[in-house]
Amino acid sequence: MTSQLPEQREIELVEKVELRLALADTPLKLEKCLDMFLAPLLLKLASPYASVRQAVFNSLKDILSRLNTFNDIKLPLEKLIQQAQSPPESVDGNDSNVRLYSLLMASKGIDRIDRVETSLLSSVIQGISKLPRNAGARMFHILCKMLKKWKQPEKGSKSEEDIQSRLKVNDKSDISFLTSRFTKFLLLSPARPDPQAGVIPRGYSCPGLSVADVSFFTYDAGVSFTKEQMIQFKKAVFNFVTSGLPLQDYAKTVFLLVASSDQGDLLEIASQELKRLAIPYEDETFIDSIITLYGGDKKTGCPPTRHELQEKILNILNRSLVATSKRLNVAIICSIGMNSKHYKMRSLCLKFIRHVAKNNISNLVSVREDGDDGVLETSIASLILHNLHSEGWPMLQLGSTTLNFNSSISQRRSQYETLGEILKRDGSLLEDLSYIEFLLDSLKGDVSEVHTSIQECLTSLTVKIPMLPESSKTKLRKLIRTCLADDYEIECAESKDKKDALMSCRMVCIKYANAAFPFNDPEARMFNIWGTARINRFDIIEESFKGLHPYWFKVNQIANTKEFRSSKEKLTAENKEVQFASTELYINLLLSEMQDKVKLPQASIWKTLGTAVRFSKQCLISESIYGKNTMVVQDEDWSIRIENSLVVDEKVHETVRDKIACFEKGLISKYLKFLCNEFTMKDQHNHQVCLSLYSDRIFGEVLLTLLRLCDDDALRSLESITPSLFNYLRSTETSQDTDIEIAANALGIVSACKRTLEDASDTMTKPKGNDSTVTEQASIIANSYILPRLYLRNNVDRAAGIDSAILLRKLTALLSASQNRKLINQLISQVCKSDMLERMGDQTSSNDFIVKITEVLQSSLINDTAATETWAYLSIHAASTAHFKHFFDKLFESHVSKQIDYLFSAGEAISVIAGGWESKFLHRQLDVRNVSFAKLKENFSRDRISYVLDQLLVSCDSTKPSLRKAACVWLLSLTQYLGHSGEISSRCNHIHIRFMRFLGDRDEFVQESAARGLALIYEIGNADLKEDMVKGLLRSFTDSAKGVNMSAGSVGADTELFDDNTLKTDEGSVRTYKDILNLASEVGDPALVYKFMSLAKSSSLWSSKKGIAFGLGAIVSKSSLQNLILTDEVTASRLIPKLFRYKFDPYPNVARSMNDIWQTLIQDTNATLNFFLKEILEELLRGMSNKEWRVREASTLALLYLMQTQQEEKLASHFLEIWTMAFRVVDDIKESVRVAGTKLTNVLAKALISSIDPAKGTNSDKSELILDHILPFFLGTKGLNSDAEEVRKFALTTVINLVKNSGDTIKPYAVQLVFEFTLLFSSIEPQVINYLSLNATKYNIDSNTIDIHRQNGVTTSPLFDAIDLLIKRSDDSMVEQHVNSAIKATKKAVGLPSKIAASAVLGLLVRRYSVLLTPFCGKLLKACTNSFESRSESVSLSFAKCFGLLFRIATVEKAGKYAAILCQMYFDSGENAQKKVVAAAIDAVLKQAPSQFENISSLFIPLLFIASNDVDKAVGSNFEQVWREASKSGSASVRLYLAEIIELLQKNISSADFSTRKTCSKTIVLLCENADRTIKPQQIQKMFEITMNSLVGRSWEGKDSLLRALQSLVAKFTKFVEGNSSLKESISVLFVTEISRKNVPYVKNALVPYCEFVTFFPAINLIEKLIAIAEFIFKGDTDVSELENSESINSSKRMKHDSDISKKSSKKNVEWEEYITNILKLCAKIFKSSTSPEACSFELLKFIIRRFSRLFKNTGTHYTWRSQVAICEVGNVVLESPYYLLNSRDFAEFIKELWGMAFEYNSTNESIENVKVQTVRLGAHIITKMPNLKNGIQSDLKNLSEMALTSKVEVELKNVNII
Repeated sequence: MTSQLPEQREIELVEKVELRLALADTPLKLEKCLDMFLAPLLLKLASPYASVRQAVFNSLKDILSRLNTFNDIKLPLEKLIQQAQSPPESVDGNDSNVRLYSLLMASKGIDRIDRVETSLLSSVIQGISKLPRNAGARMFHILCKMLKKWKQPEKGSKSEEDIQSRLKVNDKSDISFLTSRFTKFLLLSPARPDPQAGVIPRGYSCPGLSVADVSFFTYDAGVSFTKEQMIQFKKAVFNFVTSGLPLQDYAKTVFLLVASSDQGDLLEIASQELKRLAIPYEDETFIDSIITLYGGDKKTGCPPTRHELQEKILNILNRSLVATSKRLNVAIICSIGMNSKHYKMRSLCLKFIRHVAKNNISNLVSVREDGDDGVLETSIASLILHNLHSEGWPMLQLGSTTLNFNSSISQRRSQYETLGEILKRDGSLLEDLSYIEFLLDSLKGDVSEVHTSIQECLTSLTVKIPMLPESSKTKLRKLIRTCLADDYEIECAESKDKKDALMSCRMVCIKYANAAFPFNDPEARMFNIWGTARINRFDIIEESFKGLHPYWFKVNQIANTKEFRSSKEKLTAENKEVQFASTELYINLLLSEMQDKVKLPQASIWKTLGTAVRFSKQCLISESIYGKNTMVVQDEDWSIRIENSLVVDEKVHETVRDKIACFEKGLISKYLKFLCNEFTMKDQHNHQVCLSLYSDRIFGEVLLTLLRLCDDDALRSLESITPSLFNYLRSTETSQDTDIEIAANALGIVSACKRTLEDASDTMTKPKGNDSTVTEQASIIANSYILPRLYLRNNVDRAAGIDSAILLRKLTALLSASQNRKLINQLISQVCKSDMLERMGDQTSSNDFIVKITEVLQSSLINDTAATETWAYLSIHAASTAHFKHFFDKLFESHVSKQIDYLFSAGEAISVIAGGWESKFLHRQLDVRNVSFAKLKENFSRDRISYVLDQLLVSCDSTKPSLRKAACVWLLSLTQYLGHSGEISSRCNHIHIRFMRFLGDRDEFVQESAARGLALIYEIGNADLKEDMVKGLLRSFTDSAKGVNMSAGSVGADTELFDDNTLKTDEGSVRTYKDILNLASEVGDPALVYKFMSLAKSSSLWSSKKGIAFGLGAIVSKSSLQNLILTDEVTASRLIPKLFRYKFDPYPNVARSMNDIWQTLIQDTNATLNFFLKEILEELLRGMSNKEWRVREASTLALLYLMQTQQEEKLASHFLEIWTMAFRVVDDIKESVRVAGTKLTNVLAKALISSIDPAKGTNSDKSELILDHILPFFLGTKGLNSDAEEVRKFALTTVINLVKNSGDTIKPYAVQLVFEFTLLFSSIEPQVINYLSLNATKYNIDSNTIDIHRQNGVTTSPLFDAIDLLIKRSDDSMVEQHVNSAIKATKKAVGLPSKIAASAVLGLLVRRYSVLLTPFCGKLLKACTNSFESRSESVSLSFAKCFGLLFRIATVEKAGKYAAILCQMYFDSGENAQKKVVAAAIDAVLKQAPSQFENISSLFIPLLFIASNDVDKAVGSNFEQVWREASKSGSASVRLYLAEIIELLQKNISSADFSTRKTCSKTIVLLCENADRTIKPQQIQKMFEITMNSLVGRSWEGKDSLLRALQSLVAKFTKFVEGNSSLKESISVLFVTEISRKNVPYVKNALVPYCEFVTFFPAINLIEKLIAIAEFIFKGDTDVSELENSESINSSKRMKHDSDISKKSSKKNVEWEEYITNILKLCAKIFKSSTSPEACSFELLKFIIRRFSRLFKNTGTHYTWRSQVAICEVGNVVLESPYYLLNSRDFAEFIKELWGMAFEYNSTNESIENVKVQTVRLGAHIITKMPNLKNGIQSDLKNLSEMALTSKVEVELKNVNII
C-alpha cells in the first residue's frame, strides 16, 4: 500500500481534474476527460480528509450538471464497474463511498447507451456475490438495467448457446446468488414512495419475500418501481435467465415456477417453458426450496408466497414422495392449505394429505413443532374437522361468502374422503370413536350429495375396527345397538334422503359389527339379525345375512385383515372352522331382548324374530358338531347343508341330541314354550297372535326339531303346551296342512312321553259343545300321532285308553270322503310306520284297514308323494310275497312320471318296500327315543332286497328312456339307503356297471345321478372291488374294444353324452366324464375319478328338493380330497394345475363340472394359486403348445385369468415364455384359440405397460430390467419381425404403448426403436392403399392425391408420435447414434410411408438437437439430397422440406456446398419433377432457415430468378413463388445479384439440354427488358455476350424474343455499342445471320427487331438485306383472299361467298396487314435515321411505294383503314428526314407518288373519318416541308372538301385554309 498523500496535495489533484474537465468545451472532449479521470476522481472519496471528499462531491455536482446538458456523452462503464467491484489497494479500507458513487455513475452511464453487450454483463456478474450488501444491491440493480438493453438471442440459435461461454461465470457462488435474487425479484411487488417525503419505502414485505429481501431490491439499491417498470424489469430478467444464465435444473425449475405464477406477461411464456422441463419431483433440494416458498421461513421473517404460486407448488408436491418425508414440512403445508380462503388451494391441500397418507402416514399424525413460543401440536384430522364445522355442521351452510353449490359440494366430498384416508392409515385416531361418531352424525345430517363420500369413508375404516381396544369395542357395541335396535327414526324420517342416510348408517354399523366382534359373540350376531328386518335396504339385509353365514363372515374377515400370511397358511386357514356362539347364551340374549322390548313396538327384534329363531337352530347344530367331521361344511352351501343335516347325517343328529341334553332344563323349556306360543297362539277369531310382526313357520319347525331331540324329562316339562297344540289342530280349515302336521307331530312327541295318560285321550276323543265335528277331527289327528308313538315306546297300557279300531275306521272313512287327502295320508303314514297294526288286539280291523287303504291308494300313486310314502309304509305289513310284489309292481308303474322330486320320493319308498326297517330312510322318520330297531327288524324281517335289486338292474338295461331314468334314480336311492346291507355290497360290481352305462345317457340328470351313484358304490366296495372298478372305468373310457363286455348303453371314449346340437361345438359333442377321468389319470390316481364325479354337482340334482340330499352326501369325497391336497403335496402339485386348466375348457359342460370340483375342494382360490403358481404356470405354458386345440384354448384362458388376478412380480420370471406362447396362440389355426390369444396379449400388454410406468411408482431399476428382457423379444423374429401379421401388429401396438408409458427408462433403446419404427411404416400400411397408388390411372385417380394422404397418415400415426417421444427422451450423448440410424433408415427404407417417416425423423432430430447436429450436417444434407431422386414426388418433396430444416444447423461452408449442389441439380436434371424438388428445397431453406438463406443468397437468388422463367409453366410457377418471397423487391434483387445471374447464365446457356437453354434465353430476355442505365459497363458487355451466345445455333420457336431482347439492349445502351466497334459489328453480323435463316416463320418474326436495329445503325448493306428479306417474305405470302375462298368452298357448299367486309375483317388478313404496315413504318424510320447521304438508300423508299401499291390493290392482302392510316404515318415520318434529303429530286418524286396513292385510296366515301383526318394532316405536313408541292396538295384537298365530311375533317381542312 502506497503512503498517504498530504491533504493539500490531494486537493490540488482534485482541482487539476476539475480544470481539465472545465477546459473540455465540447461533448467529445468532455467524454474523453471523463473516461480518463472520472474513476480516479471517485477514488478520492476514500480519502481520510473531509476537505478532499467535499471537493470531490463538488466536482461530481458539476459533472452531473454538465451530463444533464449533454445526453449523448458516454461514461466509462467498465472502469466504474470494475472499481466498484474491487477498489484499488490504495483505498484505505473506507471504500463504501467509492463503491457507492462508482455504481451511481455507472447506473447513469447505462441510461446513455443503446445496447449492452454480453461481455459487459460478464464484468457485472463476476464477484457480485462477494460485494457488501449495499454495493451488491446496487450492482444487482445495474445488472437489471443492463438486461433491459441486452438483446436476447433467438431461441435455438447458435448464438444462444454461445452466451454461456461468453459470460464466463465460473464462480458457483455468483450463479447461486443471481439465481436466488432473480427468483425473489419475480416475487417483488412495487410500492410507491411517499410523494411528500420523497423517501423510498422501507420495512415492508411481499408474499414470499422478507423485509430484508424487499429492502435489498429497493432501499438498499436506492430505487423504487412503478408497475410498468416492474413488468419491464421482470421480463428482461426472465429473458436473460432462460437464454443465457447457466443454471442447475432444479434452480431453473424454481425460477420458472415462480415466473409461471406472475400476474403479468410472463405467465404464459413461463408455463410453456416449464412444460418442457423434467421437474425433479424427488430432488430434496428442489422440494425444500419450493416448500420454503410455499410456507415462508420464520428464521428470516419471510412470509408465505402468493396463493397462485402456492397452488402450483402443491401440484408438484402432490407428485413427490420426498415432500412427504419430513413431518414438519407436511404440517406446514397442510396447515396453510387447509386454512386458506381459496377453494383450489384447499382442494389441492386435501389431495396432498391423501398423498401423504398413502405414502408416509407417520408424518400425518399430529405433529409437534418446537418453536419460540413453546411446543405447537398440529393434527391434520382436526384441521379437516375444523373446516367442516366452519362450513356448517352437520349440514353444509351455503351463504354469500361460500363458493357456488357444485364447488362447495366437491370440496366437502374431498374433505370427507381425505379424513377417511387419514383415519384408515392411523388407527390410533379411532380409539375413542369420536371420529366415527362425527362421521355417522355427518352422514345423518349433511346434504345428500356427500352421503356417498361419507359412507365410503366410514366403510374404508372397517379394516381398522378389529384392532380397536376392548374398551372402544364396548363403546362401539352401544353405538351399533343405538342405530339398529329400533326403527323409530326411519319411520319418522321426513324425506327419502333422510331415510337413505339412516340406512347408510345401518350399513356401516353392520360392517363394523362383523369386523369388530368374533362370530361367537351372540350380541354381534343379534345386530346382524336386526339388520335383516324388511324395512332395511337390500344391501343391508344382504350384509347382515353374511354376518350370520360363517363362510361369508370368514371371507369378510380375511378381506379386512392386513396381516401378511403365506399362501400355505391361507390355504389351511380357509378350512378352519368358525366357532358359533354358545346356544344357551344366545337363547338367553334373545329372551332377554324380547323381555326388554315388550313395550317397544318399533323394536327391530319383533321384525326379525323369525330370523333369530332360525339362527338359534343353526347355532345349536354348529355348536354341537364343532370340531367333528360331518356333512356340514362352512362353505357357500352351508345354509343348505345345515338345514338338511339332521335328516341326512345321523352323526349330526346324535351330537345335537347329546348337546341338548346338557342344556339347563329351565332354559330349554322356557324357549320351547316361547316357540309354541309363537306358533300356536290365536285370538278369538282364529287369527295368529304372536310377538313377531310377521307370522313364520320357522317357529313351528324349530319347535318340532327341538322336541324330537329333547329327552323325556325335558318333554315332560312341556305338558302345559299340549292344550295349545291340540287347540291349534282344530284350525284345519284356516291353517295350512304343513302347520297342522308340525303341531300334530309336536303334540304326539310331548304326549307320548307322559308318565300317565290321565284322561287326555278322553278329552281328545269326546266332542265338546257345539263344535263336536271340529273337535272330533282334531282328536283323530292327535290320536293318529300319539297312538303309534305309544306303541313304539312299548306303552301299550297307556294306549289302551283309546280304541285303536275306532281310529282306523275313522281314518278309512276320512280317506274315502275327505278332500284333504294329503293330510289323511300323513295320518295313515303315522299309523303304518309303527308296529301298532301288528300289536292291536283286533287284527281283523287291522287287516281290513290295510286292504281298504290299499284299494284306495293303488290308483293314485303317480306324482302323489304323500300317497307313495303311505304306500311304502303299508308294504311293511305285507306278509306274503304275492302281496309284497303287488306293492312293488304298483309303485314300479310310477316310472312314467316326469317329476324329478317324485322319482326320488318313489326311490325312498322302494328302499322301504325292499328293506323295510333296514332302510335308513325309515329310520330317519322316527322321532321317539328308546325304540328297539333290532326288534322291529326281527318282527318285520323280509327277504325282499334281492328281488327289488334284480328288477331294477333289469330295468337299467331297458331302452325306454323314462324307465331308464327312473331305474337310475331308484338304484341310486337303493344304494344310498340300503348300501349297508349285504345284498347291495355283494352285488356292487353289477351296480357299478349300470351306473357306468348311465354316464353315456343323453339326459344330463341321469348322468349326474349316475356319477353320484358311482361315488357311493365305490365307497361301499372293498379294496379289491375298488381296484376292479377303477380298471373297468379306465378301460371303458380309453379302449372300448378291450374293455368290459357291456351291453347297449356302455360308454367309451367316443360315446357322446348329448344329443346332436344340444351343446353344439365345432368338434362335436362334449365328453365331460372322459375329461374328469383324464384329469384323474393325469394326476396319477385314476381312483380319484369317483371322488371327482361326486363333486361335479349338477344343477338338476341340486335344484331337486329330494335330490339335494344326494348332492350333500358328496361331502365325504370332498373331505378326503381336501385332506389329500393338504397332506400330499406331490399329488396336489399334479392335481391343482390340471384341474385349474380344466376350469377354462372351451366346452361349457366340462368347464362347469371342473369348476364345481374346484369350488368344492378349494376354499381360497388366491391362496391356492399363490402356493402352486409355479406348477400351474408350467402346466399352462405346456398346454398352449399341445396338439389338441381344447387344451391350447383352455391353457390360454387360464393364463389370462392368472394375468388378471396375480401380481406381476410373481409372473415376471416367466414373462418372455408367456409372451412367446401368447404370440403363438394369436396365430393359431383355430379361431377360438386365436380369440383367446388376443385377449391374453391385450392383458399382457396392459400389465407390461403398468409394470414400467413411472407414474404408478415403478422403480426405474425394475423398469430397466423388464425392458432389457422384453424389448429384444418384441424387436426380434417373434415380435415386430414375425411372419404372422397379427403378431406384428400387436407387437407394434404394445411397443408403442411401452414407449408412451416407460418414461426415461426406454432411453437405451431409443435409437434402435426409432430405426425399427421408421422401417415399419410401409409394412403396416394396408396393401389396398399401395395397390391403389400403383394403379391410380386405371381408376382415374390422381396418384399424387393418394400420396398426400399417405404422407399425412404417416405424420399423424401413433407410431410417429412414439418416434417423436423417443427422440424427446433421448439425451445429448445419443445424438451421433440417432444421426447414423436416421441416415441408415433413409437408405434402407422401402416404400413411400417409410421414406416419408425417414425424412420426418430427420426433422425431429433437428428440432430436438439443433446445435448438437452441426458436426453431422454434411452427412444429413447428403442423405436428403440423395433422396431427391426418388421416383415418388411426395418422398422427394418430403426430403426437400427436411433439407430446409437441416440448413438451420449447417455451417456456412456446408450450406454453400449444398446450395451449389441444388443449383447444379436444377440445370443437370432434365425432369420437371426433379426441378420442383429443388424449388421445394430452396423454399424450405427460405422458411426454415432464413438467416442461412441470407448468408448464401448469392447462390440461391440467381437460380430462383432463372428458374422462375422455366419453360415448364408448373416448374416456373413454383420457382416464381419462391422468388417473390425471397427477393422482396424483384427489380432491386436482380440489380443486386446481376453479376451472379449473368455468371450462372453464361455457365448454362450452352447446356446440352435444350429446355435449359430455352429457360436461360427467357431469363436473358427478361434481363434485357429490365436493364437500365445503372448497370456497369462490364456487366453491359457480359449481357451482350450472353445474349449473343444464346442466339447461336438453330432457330426455334420463341428465339425471336432473344433478338428483340438484343435489340432492346442496343436501344438502351446505344452509346456503349457505338463506342465498341467490334461489338457493333458482331451484332450486325448476328442480325444478318438470323434473318438469313431458311425458317420463314422465324425470319418473319426476326425481321421486326432487325429493322429496329437498323434504325439505330443504318447502313446500305443492312438496308439492302432488309429489302431483300422483306421482298422474300412478302412475295412468299399466299394470297389471303384465295386462301379464304378455298377454305370457304371446302368447308361447306351451302355457305355464301364471303363479302369484302368479311375478308377484310378476318384474323389472318388483319394480322398480315398489321405486320406489313409495321415493317413499312420501320423502313420509314430507317430512312429518317440515316445520318449521311452515303447511308441513305432511296431504294428503301421505292420498296415502301411498291408495298403500299400492292397493298391497296389487294394483292395478297385486303387493305383496311389500317393501311390507309399507315401510309399517312409513313409519310409523316419520312418528312422528318434530314434537310438535305428533302431537297433531292428522288425524295420529291417519292412524296408526290406517296401523296397521290394516299389521296386516291383515302378520299373515297367509304373511308372512315380518322383516315380522312390523317390524310389532311399529311397534306398539311407536305405543304409545310415541301412548298413546291403546295398547289397540287391544296387542289386535292379542295376536291376532298366538296365531299360530305364530318365536322372533325372540316376543322382539319380549315387549319390548312382550304375552307
